[in-house]
Amino acid sequence: MTYTSATESIEAVRPFTWRDRVGYLFGDLGNDSVFIFASSYLLVFYTNVLGLNAAHVGTLFLVIRFLDAFTDVGWGRFLDRHVPSAAGRFRPWIIRGAVPLVVMSALLYVPFVADWAYAAKLGWAAVTYVLWGSVFYTVVNISYGSLASVMTQEPTERASLSVFRGVGANVAGVLVALLPPLFLYATVDGVSQVLPSAFFATGIVFAVAALLFYVACYSLVRERVRAIPGREKPGFAKLVGSLAGNRALLSLMSANLVLILSSLLTGSVGAYLWLNYFNNGALSGVAALANVLPALIAAPFAARLGRRFGKKEMLVVLLFGSAAIYILLFVLGVSSPWVFIALSVIAGFGVGTFNLLVWAIIGDVIDHEEVRSGQRDDGTVYAINTWARKLGLALAGGLGGYTLAIIGYQSGSATQSAGTIDGIYTIATIVPGVLYAVVAVILLFWYPLGRRVVEDNSGELERRRSVMVS
Repeated sequence: MTYTSATESIEAVRPFTWRDRVGYLFGDLGNDSVFIFASSYLLVFYTNVLGLNAAHVGTLFLVIRFLDAFTDVGWGRFLDRHVPSAAGRFRPWIIRGAVPLVVMSALLYVPFVADWAYAAKLGWAAVTYVLWGSVFYTVVNISYGSLASVMTQEPTERASLSVFRGVGANVAGVLVALLPPLFLYATVDGVSQVLPSAFFATGIVFAVAALLFYVACYSLVRERVRAIPGREKPGFAKLVGSLAGNRALLSLMSANLVLILSSLLTGSVGAYLWLNYFNNGALSGVAALANVLPALIAAPFAARLGRRFGKKEMLVVLLFGSAAIYILLFVLGVSSPWVFIALSVIAGFGVGTFNLLVWAIIGDVIDHEEVRSGQRDDGTVYAINTWARKLGLALAGGLGGYTLAIIGYQSGSATQSAGTIDGIYTIATIVPGVLYAVVAVILLFWYPLGRRVVEDNSGELERRRSVMVS
């Protein structure tokens, strides 16, 4: 059932079909083609190609990703308050922001900047990173993420969208895992090293691919859930006050912050783990593929199992299991890369399933807020949750650079000390071990939306909409 405010002009909308699911998959495939590539290799590019100090890069990431968090909320608020076009409230902005986003994504890896003075190099990195992440990625990502809750009101269909989004992210992860290491690394005199000129060409390839994926997303998806007539939007302060009392949103934000902090911090040192600890940078591709494999395996079953057992209930068990495996890796001090990869695959089912279902969980939180307050602000709620994820990104980016500096990593050096190499392994194992357990505890004791509550909220909103229609 759809609803329209008096100011909206809406195109005819076809029923929800597989076109929407596949189109939504393409959206995150576009997002993560550039985002995962940057998360995996931008720190390496800055330190090993541009020669920037790891602590300086950590500060840059910390400050700019913290700025991202606030631009996300501002853009989400704009999306909820502006008059939508005939194409919808969120969908048009995906295509409007796509071109400048992919251009800036490629410019992050311009190689000739390495010849500039140090201050100029750092300035270029800051400006391009702000435009890429805080401006254009915000426009596209918040618009795309908010879209899911207005494509359908049906919880099962939303869960399928979340899974398809997760599949898109994991396909992008596979592409980033398999392709860049083939071109970015080479072994010289028995030492694995990076190839500076390859970053720019690889960045262009992923940027062009992302643009094609965004076009496919825009073409295939449609918005269906509209604003209920006559409902006034509250002021931002009043809305934030209401959301501050939403236990479901606060706990989800906290879980997201911790999970992103863990994933990005370990991801930041992941390239160094394979380059320095295992002395085989090319294996980073195999390891990254292994990390996304669990989500691809779980994708066909995640929505169904979440519906049967409850998303919260299932994730708590899986995340505790993931934590236990990473702590085991830390205790064992594994020296075989293949044993490390095998255990990482098993551990990956926890975070992989979380990432498959988290977008459906956000829809549950938005529904919960509408039941509580009678107010539906999809873009703002999504953006506030993303604020927590971006805060995790900020902390992870800063801590990634700082921890490398603390353990004595030497930027631009082909070899590192034994203490530094052991420190890299410690970060890559104990950090996810502890933080995944923290996420499981948050979901178990704080997050209130178990299976029964989600079903009750869905039924209550359907009843209210039926009353509005009659």
